[in-house]
Amino acid sequence: MRYLFALSAISVFLGSGCMAKSPTDDSREHVVAGMTLILKSWDKDGDSKLSRAEVQGMVEESFRRIAKGAPGGKMTADLDKQQQELLGFYASQDTNHDGYLTLDELLTGPLANFECEDANHDSKVSREELFSGMERCPSVNLEEYAPKP
Repeated sequence: MRYLFALSAISVFLGSGCMAKSPTDDSREHVVAGMTLILKSWDKDGDSKLSRAEVQGMVEESFRRIAKGAPGGKMTADLDKQQQELLGFYASQDTNHDGYLTLDELLTGPLANFECEDANHDSKVSREELFSGMERCPSVNLEEYAPKP
C-alpha cells in the first residue's frame, strides 16, 4: 500500500475531529496548522510533544472511528494491519529516539512532501502541482513499518 504524506491530513481529520482551516487550504501554513492541531489535540499531559502512549491513543481512536463506518461496524484484519503500520510509521518519525514526537518531527515528512509538490515555490500547491507531484514526490509505503512476523 502506497500512501502520500496525506497521512497528516487524515490524522487531522480523524485525530481531532475538526480542522482550524478549510480542508481545501493548500498552503504551507495549513500543513503546519494541521500538525500543530494534532499535537495540541492529543498532547494529554501538556508537554508539547506526543508520547508513545498518546500516539497509540490517537491512532486507536482514529481506527475505532473508521471501523464504525466500515461494513459490519467493527475492526477488520485489514484495518488492524493498517493500524499497526501507521503506529510503526509514527514511531519512525521519532528521529532522536527519545520516545516522543515533537512538532518538528511531525512536520518533517509532510513539509518535505509539500516542498516537493510546490514546484513554483509560492508556498501554495495548485491542483496541477498536486497531481504532477503525485508522480515525482516521495510517498510512504506503510507496509515498510509493519511489525515483522
